[in-house]
Amino acid sequence: MNQNNKSLAKEWFDSADSDFQYAQLGLKEDRIFPQVAFLSQQIAEKILKGYLVLNDRKPPRFHELPKILDDCVKINQDLEKLRDACELLTGFYVETRYPPDIPEYTKGEISESFEKAKFVKETNNTYY
Repeated sequence: MNQNNKSLAKEWFDSADSDFQYAQLGLKEDRIFPQVAFLSQQIAEKILKGYLVLNDRKPPRFHELPKILDDCVKINQDLEKLRDACELLTGFYVETRYPPDIPEYTKGEISESFEKAKFVKETNNTYY
């Protein structure tokens, strides 16, 4: 693994960590924020793309987590355990985050999305 890839991957992972911390704050609020679900998807996407970069692969320019995971599994089949999380989280990516098109999620859906993102993050921490 070259130093440039390691440095660029760290940028992806740091960006995911920033989203993670911000989502944690959003979950502490009484009000339900749909942005937490979107951030959860972004956490997983940035981690998977960072993993690809770390392994000398170019990250794709789309947001479908199962397809991104397919590329990661080619590197490490153990990452297949992230499939359910990726399938759930990909549904929280939204093209627009402006009224009137802001999706509505329950507190349970938002919490579940964050837990799945946390699982992806923790799993990745064991591989880099």
